[in-house]
Amino acid sequence: MKADMWRRAEPREVRPFFESIDAERSLDASGVRIFEDGEFSTETSFELDEVDFQRMSLGVSVRIAEAKSWIGALSPSDLDLVLIARHGFLKRSRLLERVNLSKDVPGQWEIGTEVLAQLGGGRNTNITLAICLAEDRPEKPGSPFIPGHWLARKTFVLRSRTMPTMFDLRIRHDEDWIAAGYPRKTYYAVDYLGGIDSELEEGASVATVWVHADAHAKLTSGALGDAMQPLLASEIIFSIVLESYNEWKNQSEAAPDTPLSNLLVKLGGEHPMPLSELKALAAKPSHLRATLQDRLSVLSAIR
Repeated sequence: MKADMWRRAEPREVRPFFESIDAERSLDASGVRIFEDGEFSTETSFELDEVDFQRMSLGVSVRIAEAKSWIGALSPSDLDLVLIARHGFLKRSRLLERVNLSKDVPGQWEIGTEVLAQLGGGRNTNITLAICLAEDRPEKPGSPFIPGHWLARKTFVLRSRTMPTMFDLRIRHDEDWIAAGYPRKTYYAVDYLGGIDSELEEGASVATVWVHADAHAKLTSGALGDAMQPLLASEIIFSIVLESYNEWKNQSEAAPDTPLSNLLVKLGGEHPMPLSELKALAAKPSHLRATLQDRLSVLSAIR
């Protein structure tokens, strides 16, 4: 199977494969290097400033535990090691590398700048190293049987300090916009769902953002996309703040571990922005918009 034909056959976590449970920690020693002159780290979450993304040079070190300690009834030829990059905001995924474990596995993989350019320059990108089933096997309870079922994985999350993630982005074509009651060439629309001051389940969001398919194609390619992404994000968050205002306008502070408290951290710099300051900004929308443009580095992206 060629690399570009590899498919992820597990749309959500289906765990555990109890026959291969020992494999789950087999990638724990793998790490990531953010800068060319930096060292590899086994940490999985990184918050970076805009200047960091400009000089980023990603590399992933591959460290797999000795196979006999976790492989069980499988053989190395049954398994592939894959490297995947995914950008949640842009809804783009790339299979970067794939090698069968029966072959020589490289000690590290480099992720080129051209790949990062297709994924928002690395901003809010997940880099996943995984051991997956390579081919179909007879179905058996507790054992992987479909190509793409993973036995082990380690995901490195690269977050921008200035771009909160509180919305889910989806695509609409002309006919979809019309069916939803919008003009056919609508650029984007925000459907605020609620719950900005509530602790959300993993994977949940407070808003669904619809973007025209033509605009999405531009956002995910080239310099124009790099320049427009922070501006669009600032406008989306602007809409969410205003639409959610009635939920938190009478509070003195945001509840911890909520999208609202996370937003205050992102907007505040060294210290979280007080909720009273966000209220004042919401009362002056032009000031709110300007603050978001500043915090999301909109101007520096236009270069």
